[in-house]
Amino acid sequence: MDAPAVYRIALDVMGGDHAPHATLEGAAAALQRHADLHLILVGDESRMRPLFKHYGLIGDMAERFEVLHAPSVVTMEDKATCILKDKKDSSIRMAAQLVKDGLADGVVSMGHTGAAMVASKLVIGTLDGVDRPCLASVMPNTQGRPTVLLDVGANVDSKPEHVAQFALMGAVYAEEVLGVARPRIGVLSVGEEDGKGTELTRATSQALRELDINFGGNAEGRDIWNGNFDVVACDGFVGNALLKSAEALAEGILHGLKDSIMSGWLSRLGGLLAKSAMRRFVKKLDYAEYGGAPLLGIQGVSIIGHGRSDGRAVASGIRAAVLACEHRINEHIQASLHRMLPQAAPVGDGGNAA
Repeated sequence: MDAPAVYRIALDVMGGDHAPHATLEGAAAALQRHADLHLILVGDESRMRPLFKHYGLIGDMAERFEVLHAPSVVTMEDKATCILKDKKDSSIRMAAQLVKDGLADGVVSMGHTGAAMVASKLVIGTLDGVDRPCLASVMPNTQGRPTVLLDVGANVDSKPEHVAQFALMGAVYAEEVLGVARPRIGVLSVGEEDGKGTELTRATSQALRELDINFGGNAEGRDIWNGNFDVVACDGFVGNALLKSAEALAEGILHGLKDSIMSGWLSRLGGLLAKSAMRRFVKKLDYAEYGGAPLLGIQGVSIIGHGRSDGRAVASGIRAAVLACEHRINEHIQASLHRMLPQAAPVGDGGNAA
């Protein structure tokens, strides 16, 4: 009988507003949750090691991770491309290099988003046949299952063939990782009629309509939330604006509910009676449940999270990386592109060890 697979994930410990405390807390939680996980903690060793005992990264747990010292950190003031020359010894660059060299299956970072994308695209490299990798965000909907929205920021200026590829990669992610059978795909537009939208959206829809997929046509903004579509594709400029607006709205709703509940004794009593329902509602809107956005189309797995991530969000990001490895997402993306698009290269292993 074959030994169970162990997935090696490089964690950018210095990435994020609350690093290294939040990242180490998340690392410990992820190791407790996933028996098939081995972590490579990449960061300033002098800042990490004194915190290991506090977060339980000792004893038997210490056998399931290793440390790679990275002396520098990419700050929010740095340019994303600094990792290519000035900060080759930064935690995100060195974590990505581990994936490039085949020493890790994936990388997780809550740090500088631009630097993480540069590291993923230019250090790790893209899959054969992928024109542009894209960021996918898993959004909650009223049907109780996720909607995959992409691209949400990796490409602010895209062509129809790029957005069509985003849609196909998102469909693979929805089906293989999220378990959505034959996901319904839509292109984000300003109306459901075929003639609505920009030249980009109309050309993308036409390209997808010619493929053997479950294409549902134009998706309006409301369709992201009502569950009419499982995958909604758009260019990164629109997707990023929509994502950030949605996150701000969710936070506003949660703060508003809290203020309303605390406004008087009667509403507080009602809040106590509805506590379990409120928790389920909050969980649906909480980005920490998903942990980060997978960058699809690269050779390996890359999860890019919020800078403000806490330990729970970091653990969720690591979980997303493990699931992507477990479901061999890159092999499925490569196979789908090869089957659907004639310019895609033959199926390879996608650089994803599993």
